[in-house]
Amino acid sequence: MTRTLTREDRSMMRNDEAFEALADGQRRELLVEVLGSGRYDVPELSDSSQEIAEANRGFLREYLSTTRENSAGDTERISMHLVHIPKLADDRFIEWNRDDHVVTKGPRFDELVPVLELIDELRDDRPATDAVVTLGQ
Repeated sequence: MTRTLTREDRSMMRNDEAFEALADGQRRELLVEVLGSGRYDVPELSDSSQEIAEANRGFLREYLSTTRENSAGDTERISMHLVHIPKLADDRFIEWNRDDHVVTKGPRFDELVPVLELIDELRDDRPATDAVVTLGQ
């Protein structure tokens, strides 16, 4: 038996994707930067970080999940290149031009704007003007 997704099911899935997109601090920082300037310039990986990124995926998962320092690569940049930006791009919140190392707003970016504006206000220690936020309208 095939179940058809209702409008409510699709809306809930979209809200889940939005909350997941905002769940990580690196993703929030990237999205707030895109909100403010319309783009995010993705830092390029160093040669050693690029080597790590191209290495065995199992090792990479272990490397990114550890708290130990590793001078062989930049964990935050590797995470951004291999985890956070691809996730946001897959969910269509951003568009990523890998050749130019630039992230811009994607077709679903506007779904996040109310929350991003609130995050930006709170980050700057300005009073939040409206604490009620609705996602995915």
